Amino acid sequence: LWELYYATLIEDRCPEALVEVVDLRLPTIQDDRPSIAEQDVYFYWIMKSADANEIYDLVRDLRQKHRKSVHVAGGTHVENFPQECEDIFDSIFIGTAEEVIVEALSDWEAGKLAGRYQGSVASPFSNYRHARRSYLPSDSIVNKDHFKQHGDYFGTGAYFSRGCSFRCRFCVYNRPGKFEYRTGSQITSEINYLKRDYGVEAINLRDEVCIPVNSKLAKEYLEAIGNAGIIWRGQTVPFGDEDMLRLARDSGCVELAIGVESADSDRVLEISNKPSKSLSQSRRYIELLKKYGIKIKVCLIMGLPGESENVLERTLCFLEEMEPDFVSVSAFDPVPGSEFFNQPEDFGIAEIDDNLAKHAHLVYRYGDNEEVGLPFRYAEESKWGRPLPRDVILENLKSVQSYLRDRNMVY
Repeated sequence: LWELYYATLIEDRCPEALVEVVDLRLPTIQDDRPSIAEQDVYFYWIMKSADANEIYDLVRDLRQKHRKSVHVAGGTHVENFPQECEDIFDSIFIGTAEEVIVEALSDWEAGKLAGRYQGSVASPFSNYRHARRSYLPSDSIVNKDHFKQHGDYFGTGAYFSRGCSFRCRFCVYNRPGKFEYRTGSQITSEINYLKRDYGVEAINLRDEVCIPVNSKLAKEYLEAIGNAGIIWRGQTVPFGDEDMLRLARDSGCVELAIGVESADSDRVLEISNKPSKSLSQSRRYIELLKKYGIKIKVCLIMGLPGESENVLERTLCFLEEMEPDFVSVSAFDPVPGSEFFNQPEDFGIAEIDDNLAKHAHLVYRYGDNEEVGLPFRYAEESKWGRPLPRDVILENLKSVQSYLRDRNMVY
């Protein structure tokens, strides 16, 4: 979605540019990746550090084939590793990038492309139009998989906000460090575009927090979605006004994923600096979702600092008690750029693997023989006591994932 967003921006602001989006998710039979035609400028938006090595290899390959081309990049990974990225790319963007992308392209045309551009915080999301999807085939935009748990709907993804004001220590997606929302009219306009051009009936919101924590903003946001006449799902935090959940249901919300993160103890939530620092808040929120008929997806992370030796039992008890519809369990990963990564000794982490490709969190989700992530090791002791050994964390993960698969609670 971000590649489509920036392609739209460049084409709108630089009408003379011919913009193409290359979909690398669909390799050809002959090669590991599709053939990429020569271009003047290649632009990469790197969100996850786990993807960085693959992109670095792609840049090196294209430099060999097309020696006159220029390679520029932005995104969360680039912000976290600017020096490393300056060695790979001809130019990098730090921070909110809409205006600096246009500036960089102008500089490139004038033969004075800088090595680094700093974005402005004064470039809110609502200043720019939504992403056009016409850069990719329709079947890459819309499918029935997004909502297969809810019926036979043509669905797609969208962002109606970006950034996050919270500071969870395991997360790096609070960029920018505040919530920036589309206006109500922009939201309705994008949904109408997706309905008209792609027959969309349902939207999977990819926002970090899909219901604004500010009640006034939430009302405008949810009413705009409701006015467009679709169903939708997204993720949010487990606190807020009950009236907003009623309005969410009335606007077409069929499912909310909530970041419970740990069912072990409030201590784990406090160490992780979660905005909801008690399990009682999550229990209350789940009961409200049930009251308004919104399906519940609980998101958990196992292996977080401060976990007790009883975490497996407590997690399964929590799931039996609350009976969510779906559960997503991730392995704790001190993601590059997160506070856990930057200050590991403060949280009892003795070692972190520097191979970026190993920083993945979907462990045992689709079977017991998956390649194992968990790219770190705890010290023997921490200020919270003796951390769980790596093999115990993995066994706990395997047990919970097996429990969920047996009950068809994973998708």
